[in-house]
Amino acid sequence: AEKVQGDPVREERRIIGPEEVEERVLPLLEAGALVPLRVTGTSMAPFLRDRRDMVYLRSPALLPYREGDILFFRRRDGSWVLHRLWQAEGERLVMNGAAQTWFEPAVPGQGAGVVEQIGRKGGRPAPARRWDRELARRLWRALFPLRPWLLRQMGRCGKLLRLLSGGERKR
Repeated sequence: AEKVQGDPVREERRIIGPEEVEERVLPLLEAGALVPLRVTGTSMAPFLRDRRDMVYLRSPALLPYREGDILFFRRRDGSWVLHRLWQAEGERLVMNGAAQTWFEPAVPGQGAGVVEQIGRKGGRPAPARRWDRELARRLWRALFPLRPWLLRQMGRCGKLLRLLSGGERKR
């Protein structure tokens, strides 16, 4: 998660812990703000990239989630994650990270935000529910049985590209 206070564009960028999410992010969502959050981690690759992408969250009270949306939710262990809502059945949500081959259960009360917009490499944010993103999501979902193999191949291609470009990627 990223520090969010005042004007996030001018604020210092840093990773915040779960307790700061509750202190800083949740009150902004509850107040109806569109809250920017830097993506950290790889569970949503290739759709969201670690430290490259920015998501903009809206409260589920203002943007009710639906299957296929990316939710910002709190796991039972207290950690906060961005994962896609695979299926909603009443009070039971089934969540899945794009780079994961397993599912995890959640309940509606665990979801604090819905990704409304996505920004890439500091560019202008675009709607998360755009038609091309929906098409890619549906294709990735259909390829679920092949994900382990596809993710390995993507990793190999990334290593090859880094070697060809002259070395390891720097952060």
